[in-house]
Amino acid sequence: MSEIIEKFKEIDTSEFPDFDSLETPLERSLWVLWVSKDKLGISKLTIDQIVEILRESREISMSYKSISNAFRRAGDKIHVHVRVRDSAFFEIMKPGKEFLLSKVQKGFVKLFYFEPGEHFSSKRILSERILETLTGNLKLVDPYCNERTLDVLKDIRDRRIKVLTRLENIREKKRNRFLREINDFKSETKNVEFRNYPLADIHDRYIISSDHLVILGHSIKDLGNKESFAIVLNKMTSRNIVEALEENFNRRWKKSEVI
Repeated sequence: MSEIIEKFKEIDTSEFPDFDSLETPLERSLWVLWVSKDKLGISKLTIDQIVEILRESREISMSYKSISNAFRRAGDKIHVHVRVRDSAFFEIMKPGKEFLLSKVQKGFVKLFYFEPGEHFSSKRILSERILETLTGNLKLVDPYCNERTLDVLKDIRDRRIKVLTRLENIREKKRNRFLREINDFKSETKNVEFRNYPLADIHDRYIISSDHLVILGHSIKDLGNKESFAIVLNKMTSRNIVEALEENFNRRWKKSEVI
């Protein structure tokens, strides 16, 4: 059993539903059965084993009785294998996996609405309710930047930010002013790097973090000027989209010049 617990501590479970988003004894026990079956090749576990795995690898204390009661109502989500001395082993079935996915997917999409004419509120929503909740370094694509973009980014000090924009989209007078502002900004903010993409095939606005993709309806500078929105997607359910966007970002980043 100790070997199984050590494997649970070490294995990559990013392809499975996020354990921290699961709350009930049934959800967490099904997660253990699923990971054990698909990653470790151990298709059946007893309740005692599940209790120990949760305690030792996830630091979650859960009673035998709570899991037993949950399994009693689980229906076709699990299959019960009875062995000698009435020792029951449990195996997750396809409906159990679908159940877990349906539970976590409810939190995989968030929509934020920006009211026209509410510049201050829109900025706070983006800064406090979106950007501050993202983890890891950020990759931001916004082909239309100005001083308001810097104003939103200035308070993010704890991670590296790569900003890909297109200076040719800004009129010359405003562009020169923006470049002066960037120089002042960089003197105080060392974690943000701006690059200018030279080609015209950059249109979308989005932010990629280690756990989420944020799709912006308009450029950051325009938030509050007109009706807009932001869609926050969890990487797990949007993996193909995120991988494609990240590949495009990296390719364009290499072709771009430091501002």
